[in-house]
Amino acid sequence: MPRRKIPYTKRATTYDEQVANLRRHGVIISDENKAKEILADMGYYRLGFYLHPFEITYPCVDSGRRHNVRPDTRIEDVVALYYFDLDMRNVLNRYLSRIEVAIRNTVIYELSIKYVNDPNWFVNPNVVTADFISKFPTAAYNSIKKNEVIRRHHKKYAGAYAPAWKTMEYMTLGNVEILYASLLLDKDKKLVSNRFGEPATATFKSYLSAVRELRNACAHGKTLFDLNLFTGIRSGKAGTFQGNQRHTFREALCVVDYLVKNISANRAKDMWNDIFRVTRLLYSKSPGVRQLIEQRTGIIVPQEGDNPSKTP
Repeated sequence: MPRRKIPYTKRATTYDEQVANLRRHGVIISDENKAKEILADMGYYRLGFYLHPFEITYPCVDSGRRHNVRPDTRIEDVVALYYFDLDMRNVLNRYLSRIEVAIRNTVIYELSIKYVNDPNWFVNPNVVTADFISKFPTAAYNSIKKNEVIRRHHKKYAGAYAPAWKTMEYMTLGNVEILYASLLLDKDKKLVSNRFGEPATATFKSYLSAVRELRNACAHGKTLFDLNLFTGIRSGKAGTFQGNQRHTFREALCVVDYLVKNISANRAKDMWNDIFRVTRLLYSKSPGVRQLIEQRTGIIVPQEGDNPSKTP
């Protein structure tokens, strides 16, 4: 039976009221003007995403949630977590872009070489599903053909579509993911997944979904340490994932690590050095969040003298 809905009664509050609310929940604020500056910068509602892990009832999000925080929680701790998340998004964006380019190029190369006599293999009913072909114009190509490069192609050449190596360059990662899932032959999917060392095509498809969701989260400013993926990650070469672990940032980071290593071992080392750098910065400002970060992200910062590129 659906839960009975109740009227929403909360109203907008001033910065003074927001500071008072934070103090009432137990947040230590020593500089009220600085606190107002923080609230003006990021917003009271957004700040709440990063205040949540400091709450006594964390990670509860239902009716049992209480907003009172643990003793000695400072607003500076909350802000440090916010900037850690921001820094982590900036770091991951670089490597997620590298993954996206590598996956797109692999699909273009492997399938274009196999179907060398059909530059438009991506709308060939012997290669992809009829459903993909029927939806492709409105789902992707109507936008793609507005690009100047594609417009110039159509001014010079006949045909409904530009070749795969032009068209797919302007497809989103989501478009590429759907195309991969729409390939009729499993052996065609394996041409792509085997390039990244994952023989199970359904598992590789879940990696694509994880990368897409994580990239969207980075692009739209979602919290990462508490990220919950809509699509679960299948166990495979990137790791063994069970139950709710299939949907967490920790496991998504395992997938990113795995894919980057298959692209370039040196880039994977660079990525972890960047991750460790922003994590150390967080701990220097808020040492008390180490346990939270280790549990929620799997990031274990090496001790002095350890291999600086060691990964979880």
